[in-house]
Amino acid sequence: MSRTVLASLGLGLALAWVGSVPPATASPEPIHVRTRTIERFDAGGDRFGRLEFRGGLVLTGPRGFGAISGLLTDGERFLAVSDTGDWLKGRMRLEGGRLKGLEDLVSARRLDRLGRPITNKRQGDAEGLTAVAGAILVMVESLRILLAYPADGLDVDFAATPREVAIPPAMATASRRQGVEGLATLPSGQVVAFVEGRINTGDQIPAWRLGGDTFTVVRNGPWSITGADTLPGGDVVIVERRYEGGLDVGVRVRRLGADALARGAGPFDGPVLLEAGFSAEIDNMEAIATDIVDGEIILTLMSDDNRSFWQRTLMLRFAVADPLPRRKPLPKG
Repeated sequence: MSRTVLASLGLGLALAWVGSVPPATASPEPIHVRTRTIERFDAGGDRFGRLEFRGGLVLTGPRGFGAISGLLTDGERFLAVSDTGDWLKGRMRLEGGRLKGLEDLVSARRLDRLGRPITNKRQGDAEGLTAVAGAILVMVESLRILLAYPADGLDVDFAATPREVAIPPAMATASRRQGVEGLATLPSGQVVAFVEGRINTGDQIPAWRLGGDTFTVVRNGPWSITGADTLPGGDVVIVERRYEGGLDVGVRVRRLGADALARGAGPFDGPVLLEAGFSAEIDNMEAIATDIVDGEIILTLMSDDNRSFWQRTLMLRFAVADPLPRRKPLPKG
């Protein structure tokens, strides 16, 4: 049984640059992270829902390591961001297609809008992460701002002062119960933003097409969105968390159709690719990234340990083993 315990741009939008400050210096430093392999996701073998488990890791780093809340992957390379102000970049070591370790790890402090290394939780509260042409976008939930960091793919310029991106007024004034937790970039280049949708926020979760309009996603009971990314063809996968006290924790991955996201107001729903509870190797799963590796669609998930003694930083890999035709969330015509 898992030991997890939870504690109580071709963007399609205009970039609105805020301020002009000379770039500061932020030097990435090598970081030593111990890993322990996860061979079995739970007792059921390697097939779970429509996904096939491809290995995982428990990560243990130096003091202050963890709190991962956003993730991007490109083959074996990855870039992650924490909600306390850190970048983490490195390479996944794969053996026989299974995740066995990490290599070439570096960490750097993220810079704020004034080019200063972040030193507090409010400035560091990154929750959404996505790549667009020439930049990595980071959503800072506590400040309700979207920052663009210059980048070439996953090679973000750690020393560059980010620029603020214009977001819809309703998104900028969202309450903490409706904070943005997931960003995904559609094939058109348009960015979509998903809010968490906590308990008591109704049966529909607000979301935005940046530079466009608002739509909604069906909220199922206690599930809250914690991350998002785009699949080949334009469908979006969202990772969701369920926490109802004590050890009652779960993770779910849901797929939303490209046709729905490109038009209409919703509410949109889609098939569940994975659902797992406490008996599986899960924690507070907050980040999801998609990639094509050797012709397979690969999903990589990471957890936010809240820098708590009782929680873990996990990296889990799955292949989409059953790419059945998705049901269309919009009627014809």
